[in-house]
Amino acid sequence: MNRKKVVIIDGYHLLHKGYYGSLKRKKVAVNREGKLINAVYVFVANIYQLIKSKQYHTIIVTFDVGKECWRREIYPEYKATRKDTPPELIPQMQLVRDFLTSANIPWYEKERYEGDDIMGTISRIAVKLGYDVEIFSNDKDTYQLVSDNVTIVSQQSKKADREIVTKDIVNEKFGCLPHQIPDIKSLLGDQSDNIKGVKGLHYKTAIKLITKYGNVESIFENMDDFPIEKQKKLEECKEHVLKNKKITKILNNVEIGRIDFRPLRVNYVRFMGFLKRERMWAFTKMILGDYEEQQKRYLERKQILEDKENLA
Repeated sequence: MNRKKVVIIDGYHLLHKGYYGSLKRKKVAVNREGKLINAVYVFVANIYQLIKSKQYHTIIVTFDVGKECWRREIYPEYKATRKDTPPELIPQMQLVRDFLTSANIPWYEKERYEGDDIMGTISRIAVKLGYDVEIFSNDKDTYQLVSDNVTIVSQQSKKADREIVTKDIVNEKFGCLPHQIPDIKSLLGDQSDNIKGVKGLHYKTAIKLITKYGNVESIFENMDDFPIEKQKKLEECKEHVLKNKKITKILNNVEIGRIDFRPLRVNYVRFMGFLKRERMWAFTKMILGDYEEQQKRYLERKQILEDKENLA
């Protein structure tokens, strides 16, 4: 039996991609107030493309909320080297939430948690309910979520081909199983997240250790396998490595309430209202047919109800 497919979108990845990818265009989109909405345009275009593909049972979007995060509470330097969000992008973050709400597309976020944790939680529940999951993200951290029923759809640059990341691809890229990625990163660190690895430890050595022992906890449980000098080094870095593992592992048990897995029903009437409000005229033409069809069905249902009331 074919399993229905759910797509989960990394909302901020899509926003940032749209913002930076369209800045160099001759004409950059603005709304009725003259404020930049270039990222919103790309965001809406991508979501609409997924809707029209009719490949998915439903579309779900996840977001980060602010700068506060449980990982920073453990390690204050987490992502400290990342650039601040451009001021012109900040209001667009709220606009895409408004768009999703208007169009009746479910989206989720939670204070103190990153979008990855929300993705991990939703994908676990989706698989448990019998769905296959595609996660749209360029963040390689999400590769740890890959399983028999979860794949990552990634496109690292405009010129690069879209890649479907499976368990085999993860093993090819990282030399380990998807769930072992936090173990590898806990040993080697991650420059993009400002996480420092074990000094002097090389990639090949880290892969050999994880291949043999399965995870970092097992390495520390089998210290007797190592010479005395290495045991001492392992003991010195134990706390640091275990902390790294904790912050690099994506959660899959965040309490975010009931997830809406009902078949996607886009509200084109409110979708159209959002587009008109923000003066996104290019899209009003694109969805006009869908909007008119939905309006027609609504009026037909209304007439049927009125006829029933009159007969009563």
